[in-house]
Amino acid sequence: MLYYIHGYASGPNSAKGILFKEKLGAIPVKYMDSDEVDVNRCVENIKNAIKNDTRVILIGSSFGGFLSAKIALENRNVRSIVLLNPAVVPPDATVSDPSIPDKVVRDIQNSGLFEKKIPCDVYIVMSTRDELIPQEWVLKFAMFQEAIVKFIEDDHRISRNISLLPDIISTFLKYRE
Repeated sequence: MLYYIHGYASGPNSAKGILFKEKLGAIPVKYMDSDEVDVNRCVENIKNAIKNDTRVILIGSSFGGFLSAKIALENRNVRSIVLLNPAVVPPDATVSDPSIPDKVVRDIQNSGLFEKKIPCDVYIVMSTRDELIPQEWVLKFAMFQEAIVKFIEDDHRISRNISLLPDIISTFLKYRE
């Protein structure tokens, strides 16, 4: 089953959530209980949403991309992850974004995503004009994880090319067949 994990300042009924539900049959997952973000609680909420599925495919956008990768690192039922401009932060990176709590940044940096291989197929859609996540971070992550990367000329939200995402995701998933 296909699940959509939304970004930090988004929700399951965002434009991407609706698009992926309509075009791909993805189930948008609500993982935040409040405005205060707790990475461990978010991970637990997603794990609960997918717990009865043995053939999980996660589509994660931004912070949801990080959460998808973290879950795939530990959950053998995850067969593939498709990450859209994932919010991955190398352990040695310096982050100075006041809109993201320090604890969230530390949890992302200490997630093991740059130290341990994810045991499933990893696909990334990376915007060439992403204004939030530095390209070097995503490329470093992609190289370490041996991901297949599709570059797209767009911003972090993929606002200009959002309608192309279902086809891009479908193409990635055909690699598994």
